[in-house]
Amino acid sequence: MNVLVIDPSKVFRALWDRMVLRIGHEPISVTTGTAGLDALRQRHIDLVCVSLTLPDMDGVEFCRELRKQPQHRNIPVVLLTSTDDKNIRQAAFEAGVTEIHSKTDMDGLLARVKRFINEASRDVSGRVLYIEDSSVVAHVMIKILKSMKLEVDHFTSADAAFEAFQNANYDLIISDIMVEGQMSGVGLVTRIRDMEGDKSRVPILAVSGLDDSLRRTELFRLGINDFISKPVVREEVTARVTNLITNKQLFDQVKTQQRHLYELAMRDQLTGLFNRNSLKDFAAKYFTHATRHDFSLSLMLIDLDHFKRINDTHGHLAGDTVLEHVGEMLRQNCREEDFAARFGGEEFLLILPHCDLASAVAKAELLRKEIEMLNPAGIPVTTSIGVTARPRGRFVEMEALFRVADQAVYEAKARGRNCVVSRRFDSREQ
Repeated sequence: MNVLVIDPSKVFRALWDRMVLRIGHEPISVTTGTAGLDALRQRHIDLVCVSLTLPDMDGVEFCRELRKQPQHRNIPVVLLTSTDDKNIRQAAFEAGVTEIHSKTDMDGLLARVKRFINEASRDVSGRVLYIEDSSVVAHVMIKILKSMKLEVDHFTSADAAFEAFQNANYDLIISDIMVEGQMSGVGLVTRIRDMEGDKSRVPILAVSGLDDSLRRTELFRLGINDFISKPVVREEVTARVTNLITNKQLFDQVKTQQRHLYELAMRDQLTGLFNRNSLKDFAAKYFTHATRHDFSLSLMLIDLDHFKRINDTHGHLAGDTVLEHVGEMLRQNCREEDFAARFGGEEFLLILPHCDLASAVAKAELLRKEIEMLNPAGIPVTTSIGVTARPRGRFVEMEALFRVADQAVYEAKARGRNCVVSRRFDSREQ
């Protein structure tokens, strides 16, 4: 990384050279604006730090001269000054200065250079959906993107690109606004932003030869994330693409972490089933949906017999093994639409939509036999199961149905355990 510093102070240049060498980069220091422009013509420069006060021109004038050269249009320029003069600051930014930094804050300036170096050397990977019907422009852009080690799917029409987008995952969309086919680039943006889920949030970089501020504003309103004018410049494309993909992937990481944390909060880590907390989020939806569409819904409570005796006799690790095996068995024997949760220490709860009482009793008897045959770690296990169902044509709260199933479990235990007891819901239970 080559950093050019233009400053007339010998002391400042010496201090700066030592600081840049310490972080492993090459300092290039000159005293005048003219010498700085010569250095830019002779060498590759990644960043320029220029003092406002120079012997032959000021830093603002230097930046104007620099920006006249197309190859230097995108080089970051930091103006070194301690002035708070608003007119000077405005003139500096109009001339193309990237950032203004206090000349006396050497540590802060070094930190800024380090950030720039890290950003410039940041690796990016991903898959890009690219829409461009000009073969010349496409050749240039694809060459830039592939030099960044990005995978590129190129289409000349938005219609074909949208079909591909629906069937694959992309980290970025780059589209010309005017492309061949029935769908324009603007139409593509609208269609993607109207989709549901994560696909609607994929970043979009618009490209156009029409550098119209009103047009750009409208595109941002429609949902693009960034804009590049033609002809494209490698440095600008690299910076914008890197930022968009990095931000998208960071957002994806956050979403994945959120889902993981949600799973941790809603899942019982021992059995892999839902836990008691999840009932608030899910169970009410099952009952509301069953009431709205008036379909059968059964509730089953499974209580392992003499579980305290298992813990006392064989130890808690053996008890955990029993629970793990029961949880795995329930997962394997439940439908995708069923809700299975570890309700308490040795209690499990099942909500079975589209399942009437007779079918639920048959299901419970099957589960009872499966548990009896488990014999985890050589430990015999049996269970008492209570089953009930919501009556058709009525609204029934989960708490009321749960009480009926709980009473059925107590009755199963009173009958000697290792059996299934069902109870019909009585309106007086509500």
